[in-house]
Amino acid sequence: MRHSVWLVVALCLGLTACASHRTALDLQSPPVLNALVFTVPPGHPFYHSVVIEHISGMSYHSFWFAEANQNAFRPQVQKALDDSGMAAATPISARYGLEIEFSKLRTSPGGITLESRSRAIYRIIDRRTGHVVFQSPVEASFNAKFVGLNENDAVFASTIIGAPIDAALFVFPTNFMAPGNFTGKGAEIRAHARNGDLANSGYGSRDGLIRSKQADFQMMKQSIAKFVMALAADQKLPMTQVLPCLRNTDIAREKANITARGMRWVQEDCGVDNERTRIIY
Repeated sequence: MRHSVWLVVALCLGLTACASHRTALDLQSPPVLNALVFTVPPGHPFYHSVVIEHISGMSYHSFWFAEANQNAFRPQVQKALDDSGMAAATPISARYGLEIEFSKLRTSPGGITLESRSRAIYRIIDRRTGHVVFQSPVEASFNAKFVGLNENDAVFASTIIGAPIDAALFVFPTNFMAPGNFTGKGAEIRAHARNGDLANSGYGSRDGLIRSKQADFQMMKQSIAKFVMALAADQKLPMTQVLPCLRNTDIAREKANITARGMRWVQEDCGVDNERTRIIY
């Protein structure tokens, strides 16, 4: 047993991937609550009038290596259009088309930390004239970090058979490989990222397939969030701040500050378990 425990320790030191004290604290910290809402008001040209025109530079499938694909990305874009009030009822009724052109799309094929990066141009055109009414470049990236050996491993390793099993699972080859997500299924899986959609890094699963999906999903959500923020700024549509259902001096002060900055705010209803549209987290 003593030799088995030392095997786990040696593997941990050799891979330099042990969960540090800082990592342990970060994993305990819950994500920041959803804070901002983006909606297009009735009467705005984009209200119920936008359809996804096309997405280029991104295939529908990821074959040998992990890479964000349209099967995973399109539903997230459509959700953003639906939630913000921009989605047209039918494609033929849409006056505007959203074009997304990726010039860079990359995911680590393997490693301890799996990274997903993208560079894209989001463009809204008048479908009848081809005139560009909005355009913005967006870069997004996310590092899904591997969680090293931790206290749970140490407890399991203290058993007679625990150490060799835990060591074998820890260094299992698929933990450090990012195979392709052919169909895009099961892609809506978040990493442990405190800042949600705008986070650049977080902790993922030990399983390489899941960790690569987490990296891609967080990158895609960040890309869409940055597009929404750019669109809100361009159209001079302020984001709406969502405040918790608390009544105290801090909340009252925050309401005053938000109003003074020219932003809108809404407050959650403590008595109703409702779901709000949240684009930025």
